[in-house]
Amino acid sequence: MGERTVITGLGILSPNGVGKAEFREAIRAGRSGVRRIGHLDASTFETKIAGFIDDDKIDALWQDKKAKSRLDRITLFSLIAADMAWTDSRLDEVADEPYRKGIVVGTGCGTTQTAEYSYERFFLLKIPHVKPSTVPRGMYNAAAGEIGIKYGLRKISNTVTTACSSALVALALADQYIRAGLADIMLVGGVDCPLLQVYYRIWDSLRVMTRDFNDQPERASRPFTVNRSGMVLSEGCAFVALERESVAAKRNAPIYAEVLGIGQTNDAFHIVAPRMESQAECMEEAMANAGVAKADLNHIQAHGTSTELNDVAETKGIKEVFGPKAYEIPVSSIKSMIGHTLGASGLISLIGVLLGMQDGFVAPTINYDAPDPDCDLDYVPNQAREQAVRTAMVNAFGFGGTNVSVVVRKP
Repeated sequence: MGERTVITGLGILSPNGVGKAEFREAIRAGRSGVRRIGHLDASTFETKIAGFIDDDKIDALWQDKKAKSRLDRITLFSLIAADMAWTDSRLDEVADEPYRKGIVVGTGCGTTQTAEYSYERFFLLKIPHVKPSTVPRGMYNAAAGEIGIKYGLRKISNTVTTACSSALVALALADQYIRAGLADIMLVGGVDCPLLQVYYRIWDSLRVMTRDFNDQPERASRPFTVNRSGMVLSEGCAFVALERESVAAKRNAPIYAEVLGIGQTNDAFHIVAPRMESQAECMEEAMANAGVAKADLNHIQAHGTSTELNDVAETKGIKEVFGPKAYEIPVSSIKSMIGHTLGASGLISLIGVLLGMQDGFVAPTINYDAPDPDCDLDYVPNQAREQAVRTAMVNAFGFGGTNVSVVVRKP
């Protein structure tokens, strides 16, 4: 398999925290980032809440207004989060070193902002002229391209889209590139910005979002509870710096975790409904590739979407893999605090785990006030748990049946 990879830098834009310090504080405190929608006309929506990031926070981090006007929102988010990870990893110190550097970005809905804007101008406003800049602005690989140009990432550039597992599929690809000897350092990102007028309305009509907590948005996302009624749609972005272990050691880089093993499976079952057996196989494969005993796993950061089908299937899958040990493993869902960031969610969850490893805590599953008999594991209810975590698993399961599980260990 080649040399092991390590994570050396983090960048995060989350509805409840921008930057790793603010995000760490929020998830440790169990603070929700879900609010009433203010920037869209939600008058005809059944669901009127979401997890979003205020523009003033983005503007404070990106002040080049001319550049901003030519970037889709996912590209803007990606540039900001990638810079956080690059700086955190101290990669600015190795710009002239002959390391082979690349990038992989995962996104579920891609440059939807550009598409909506263009269609509105052309079909609704009847403006026949279409800006030629729409092509580079609306390409799915625009974020990877812009970041590659900024940092001179001349080895590999890839963009993947596998719905809600996109970010962890990106990580899996980057890990394979490094282990195969094709790259030394990879920036890995996950991003989605689905809170747009038409796109949100499509999700609203899909009837997978909760409609019961419009007046109490912070209580809306409630994975593994008997009274959960659907997910909360959110935007977000996360980036990590991934590199060959020997390269990180040579440059004395900060190491958050080793990537021990990754599992991937495909349900080949239903376009939106999960298949428990495939999720279990995915977790089993990740543990086998990691080469650690199941008894040594300290934490599982669940996909935990707050939907009836997902929460039960994932719970059954965990019990299938770990047997009686499953009841001893803290299983939590950061989505209870931020909603579902789609293609970004896997890396946001991973960063939450890494920050918990660093500081000795497990983030809680908030809004856990009515246990579901079919979901009977230890979900770290409502308050963070002070606990040393050495080895953890992160799950991401996407529409279309794409499953990814990642096992990481504190160095």
